[in-house]
Amino acid sequence: MRSCSLKPGALYLSMAVIEPVLTVIIQFVYEHPFSVHALTDALGTISLLAFNVGLIIFIIQGGFFDGMIYSFKRFSRSVRKSRLGDQDTEPPLSQYKIRDGKRTGITWPLIIISAFYFLLSLAVALFL
Repeated sequence: MRSCSLKPGALYLSMAVIEPVLTVIIQFVYEHPFSVHALTDALGTISLLAFNVGLIIFIIQGGFFDGMIYSFKRFSRSVRKSRLGDQDTEPPLSQYKIRDGKRTGITWPLIIISAFYFLLSLAVALFL
């Protein structure tokens, strides 16, 4: 994966600006736009969606599914080899992708800022 060319501070700032801007844009869909309830609802929804996207990116980049993919490759190879009558059913370990745990630059800002905005919208909703 290629990392983003922006500095980490700029990524946090851009995520901190993008989510409220999307919240204002989505207000045109609501029945009572720009009320406190609509703003809280929109901010919570957008931040929760962004948080989920950040977590999905985090999980995929961490290599969570690599072992599962490797086992499916082993299974398909063993089925294919048994049809052909070959005895060698083990795929080489070079097919198993070992990840170094590096993440793209957008992952942590997306998770942290989205979680902050979601908790903020939750706190505002509790006190309304």
